Amino acid sequence: MSIEHPNASTYRQTADAFRAGDVDRVAELVASDVIWHVPGSHAMAGDVVGRDAVLEWLAALSGLGFWLREDDVFGNDQHVCAISVMGARRPGVDVQTRAISVFRYRDGQQVERWLYPDDQASWDQIFGG
Repeated sequence: MSIEHPNASTYRQTADAFRAGDVDRVAELVASDVIWHVPGSHAMAGDVVGRDAVLEWLAALSGLGFWLREDDVFGNDQHVCAISVMGARRPGVDVQTRAISVFRYRDGQQVERWLYPDDQASWDQIFGG
């Protein structure tokens, strides 16, 4: 049995804290200068810069019926890759897509995220686009 890299464990803690609504814990696990690169043609697409902006972005997901499930997570001293299924369930919308997230870590904190959805049309629909 292999031991998971600490950065992969930290990512899992971040995702679990997000799902639990523990904003303070998420804030501890992402750097103040974090940047997320969110693809798409929806209103939430673009670069999300800074911890406060990421926390606001995550808070906006609650009204969208957003959900996330990891299928695999692995990492090393600098990067983590999460293979996930992301979706949304709300009136008139029940959609999901596979997504790959690649994260950069520094000193045990997330400093950058790139998102790569499998189905761009479903991805945009998740975010109301």
